Amino acid sequence: MGLRDQKKNRLRGDIERCTLELVIERGVDAVTIEDICAAEISKKTFFNYFPSKAAAIVGYRGTFPEVDELVEALRAGEDVDACYLDTLVHLFNSRVVPSDDAEVARLRGEALRAMPQLFFQQQKAMFGVHHIVAQAVTAYLGECPARRMMPDLLLDQEAFIASSSVSSIARIRSMLVVEGHADLTAAQTRELLARCLLAAPEAAPSSDAAPSLASNAG
Repeated sequence: MGLRDQKKNRLRGDIERCTLELVIERGVDAVTIEDICAAEISKKTFFNYFPSKAAAIVGYRGTFPEVDELVEALRAGEDVDACYLDTLVHLFNSRVVPSDDAEVARLRGEALRAMPQLFFQQQKAMFGVHHIVAQAVTAYLGECPARRMMPDLLLDQEAFIASSSVSSIARIRSMLVVEGHADLTAAQTRELLARCLLAAPEAAPSSDAAPSLASNAG
C-alpha cells in the first residue's frame, strides 16, 4: 500500500473513531456531522469518505452497483460448483469494510451492541437495493437458465426470493463479525442459515394447503 493510501486509511479511521466515541458518549441522535468535524476535518472531507453519519458508524463505504454492474459481476463469478447467491452476498458485504484498526473495531462493536438499531438504519435504502438485485438476477438467469436453483418457479419469483435471501445472509454475516465471531465466507454463512431453516420442524399437512407460487402466478 502506497503512502497516499496509508494516509487515507488513517484519516478514514480517525473519522470512524471520532464518530463512534461521540455516539457512545452522547447517543446517536445527539451527534451531528458538525460535531464529528469540529476537531480536525471539514464537512467536505467527511463526505469524501462517508455518505452519512450512519455510514461512518456502521462502516458503509461507497454505493451499491447498478443492474448492469451486478449482471457483469454475476457473469464474472460463474463457477459450476458455486452458488450465484455467494457472489451477491460478497457485493453486499463489500459495502461494509471491516476496519483494520483494532480500536475502531472495538468501538464499533460496543456501539452496535448497545444500540443495535444503528445497524438497521440503512434498511430504508435496502428497498431500492432489493429491486436492483432482483432485476439483475432476472437478467442473469434469463441468459443462464442452467444456473437457476428453483426452475419450478417463475423467473421473477426466484429473483425476488434470491434478493431477499442475499440481504439476510449478508446481514447475518456482518452481525457475526460485530459480535466478535470469525468472519465466515458467504458460502459458510449461507450454509448456517440453511441448517437453521432445515432444522425447523415441519408444519402438519393441511387439507387446504396453499398452492405453489408458480401455480398461483396468474
